[in-house]
Amino acid sequence: MMDNRTFLKFRSLDFPKDSIGLEWSGNDITYFCTPVGAEVIGWLGVDGIHFCFIPSISSDMVFAVSPMPCGEHYVEPIACSFQEFLSLVLFCKDVSPLEQICYIDEGQFSELLKLEEENDWAARDAALNILRTEFGIEIQSDVYQYVKNLQANFEYSKILFSEEYYDTLGIEK
Repeated sequence: MMDNRTFLKFRSLDFPKDSIGLEWSGNDITYFCTPVGAEVIGWLGVDGIHFCFIPSISSDMVFAVSPMPCGEHYVEPIACSFQEFLSLVLFCKDVSPLEQICYIDEGQFSELLKLEEENDWAARDAALNILRTEFGIEIQSDVYQYVKNLQANFEYSKILFSEEYYDTLGIEK
């Protein structure tokens, strides 16, 4: 694993990471669309959606991988750094809305956030408190536009996929 101190500190903290959508089993399970060399950092817990670093692109940038994409790509950039990723999670209270930004509009995103706000989960709130105190994170308030801009300016051809990806989709490399 790469030397990403913020992530390593996050991983070492003892709290239920699945309460914010970053489930971790300790296994490096991958899907056909998981980029070559990706380092999985957590699982949403539904539809195989997972988050990762892609060291060949950046040692700190966070990506969402969705084996059943609703948007244009199977892999989408979510944050320029793990620290920024955590600030986005703090705002959204979960990683799920972040993965959905690529295929929803700002109004739908706001509705998702309202649903998250209505959920009063002690484990989630405790996890978010740990993120605030342990990392001194400032909450990113313009999350939707931040992620949309990152995705609009990202060069998707940099993502390397396995032969299985091309075979599964029936496309030429």
